[in-house]
Amino acid sequence: MEAAYENAVRTIADSYEAERLEFGGRSLARVATIIVNNGAFFNRLYAGKPFSVPNLEKVAAWFRQPENWPARAIPHHAAEALKSIGRPPVTSAFMPHLCGTASRKSHFASSVAMKRDAA
Repeated sequence: MEAAYENAVRTIADSYEAERLEFGGRSLARVATIIVNNGAFFNRLYAGKPFSVPNLEKVAAWFRQPENWPARAIPHHAAEALKSIGRPPVTSAFMPHLCGTASRKSHFASSVAMKRDAA
């Protein structure tokens, strides 16, 4: 696998971990188990181990869905990394305002408020 793809997946994983620390959610090991059935996938990536094209496709497919992210929006750096491997976020063309941190937080806050009001 080319270093550019490995770097992109590392950027995506780093962005996910930052989101998880801020908003809560599944650990990277759990996410790796869901995506590629191997909880050590990201640890192996950080250790410099290669991964297959099918696993790259699975990782990109999972992370390009905003609902899989802790704040339900894809952070800017992750969106750029997904674009660099040819898998832009699913909603980037329709909702570009969700790629910014402030907009993402306000979107998350308004979603929580809407759920609270509906209950």
